[in-house]
Amino acid sequence: MIENFPNQRREHCETGSLQNLMKYYGIELSEDMAFGIGGGLYFLYCPFIKLGKFPFPIMRTRPGSVFRNVSKRVGLSMHEMTFGNDKAKSIEALNKLVDNSIPVVLVVNVYHLPYLDHALPPDDKLNFNGHNIIVIGREDSTYHISDCDMKLENEYYTIEERDLNITRFMPGANAPHGRLFYFDKPDLGKFEHFDYRPACIAGLKEVCYNMTNIPIHYFGFKGIKHMGNVIRKWDKKFSFREISLGLLFYYRILEMAGTGGSGYRYIYARFLKECAALFHDESLETYSETLVKAADSWRAFTIDVLHYRKQTGVTLNELTEKLYTAADYERNTILGIKNNFLKKYKHL
Repeated sequence: MIENFPNQRREHCETGSLQNLMKYYGIELSEDMAFGIGGGLYFLYCPFIKLGKFPFPIMRTRPGSVFRNVSKRVGLSMHEMTFGNDKAKSIEALNKLVDNSIPVVLVVNVYHLPYLDHALPPDDKLNFNGHNIIVIGREDSTYHISDCDMKLENEYYTIEERDLNITRFMPGANAPHGRLFYFDKPDLGKFEHFDYRPACIAGLKEVCYNMTNIPIHYFGFKGIKHMGNVIRKWDKKFSFREISLGLLFYYRILEMAGTGGSGYRYIYARFLKECAALFHDESLETYSETLVKAADSWRAFTIDVLHYRKQTGVTLNELTEKLYTAADYERNTILGIKNNFLKKYKHL
């Protein structure tokens, strides 16, 4: 087992695992910078991606994209492997890496991690194929795990090979197919005075494109308003009980599951604040504050979701207006960055 592997609690499993892994290799990068450089902020509300009758709001880019983008943009040598349904081949590859003292990031299904049974309430365990854990050692078929989830204790966990295979090969949306990531040992000299500004610019450009340039109205701030428009009309299609169940699903996605939708906005706002110091540009402080207001609006929406379910007088129109407010704040933030800040740094 790798001794003293960084095991700090983090807000988001992918950026947290990335931060802990980079720290192990001697590179200091905040979770907020990892999320921003990785272009993690996103929104999609597509009628073709549903849980039951209700579209699934996607608040961040596809799991794994932040790892890939950060490694590419800061010059880390990252390897990624998937195995289809070949569990034997996946375990063989994992064992070879771990036995050479290489920490390995695995993409797993949250619901089927046995050590979470005693650590999290049942409602916090979703059937989600996008959680990141790090294998830091093994004893025969028992694997030692670093999991940075905020709700866990600051300790390592163990999992048996059988359970690991189940959680790495769950079917469904974003099926992990045994996906794993690992880094080659980096040249630390390169990072003594590393200029992160070009990587930040690349991440900002990606988010600006995804949130403003995709013409289909399911994406970006247009998608947030579309979500509001859909919810406004639910009472014409569904019973109160059906609406209540749909909103409970949204509450769990936006507030309880992992980082939560508003959580990604708070993380990105802190990234903008770090960029303001890095670039010595106060405009990013303003955009950071505006995005915090967007995150607050998302949180206000989820609070009103609970009020609606308790029939305390909140209406679907009021829920829609909360989403419109969040969309406007996100629009002002992203368009400000795109039309003002990025134009000053075309040379990077």
